[in-house]
Amino acid sequence: MKKREISELWKTAGFSHLSASQLLRSPAKWIFDYLHLTSEERRDVGVGERAAIGTSVHTAVQSIVCHGADIDEAIEAAQIAFDFHPADEDDVLRVKFRECIPQMVHQGVNICVENGFTGAIDEERIDCWLDDVNVPILGFVDLLVEGSMFGEMKTKAPRKTKLLKDGSQGWAKATLPKRPEFAHICQAAIYWHALRVTPSIIYIAEHDAVIFNAYNCPELQADSINNALNEMRQKALIRQNLLTVSTDPKVLASITDPDWGHMYQWKMKQEWLERAKDLWKI
Repeated sequence: MKKREISELWKTAGFSHLSASQLLRSPAKWIFDYLHLTSEERRDVGVGERAAIGTSVHTAVQSIVCHGADIDEAIEAAQIAFDFHPADEDDVLRVKFRECIPQMVHQGVNICVENGFTGAIDEERIDCWLDDVNVPILGFVDLLVEGSMFGEMKTKAPRKTKLLKDGSQGWAKATLPKRPEFAHICQAAIYWHALRVTPSIIYIAEHDAVIFNAYNCPELQADSINNALNEMRQKALIRQNLLTVSTDPKVLASITDPDWGHMYQWKMKQEWLERAKDLWKI
């Protein structure tokens, strides 16, 4: 394969790569996060408890399945990591999610072992190029069985319901999907493009876990995953075309719709939301 080079357009804008998570943001959110904010500021924006429990459970499952760690020690380490995670959106979620970690780790380990991921490589780096996109896509795969398959783990935590009569918080079990979420298929499509092995998406909850792959899920078969890959290519080309207009986030904000009503794109602390809204003031 002919060696490709990052174009001056992307270099001038400060990019050495894109990622699936970048492409799955709306163009407006991408402009705010990656052209307006610095990398240090992006870290300061922070994430919520759902992301924090996902990181803790992922790390524990990987340490057990890939490296043979003791499950009790891995769970303890996961809870400690969760305790020190900077997420601070909701103290009630933090207490509840910490209690969920042991069972989620057990569910994750069981389904990974049952499906052949024992001894897999964790956090395998991939990079690949998409047609006409002049910057590579970089990622890290959760679990890789070389020459055979990869797995991406997604956690599903309980959600709040109404307060109970005694004043305590009510909870509902996390709902495991009947089909993988499209955003997760798109991420898997990038990794499939780089690795060319069977893709798997694993959803882990406190009470159960489910795995989707090309054998039980049409959305992860060749035609569908190629369609998802093309969707990601289109998203990358949109960003590339935006940069041909300007690398100034204020200019790009003037020609994009921020869609403030999006259900999660702009879920952030008020100080950061106000900064984003200032960027879109015309």
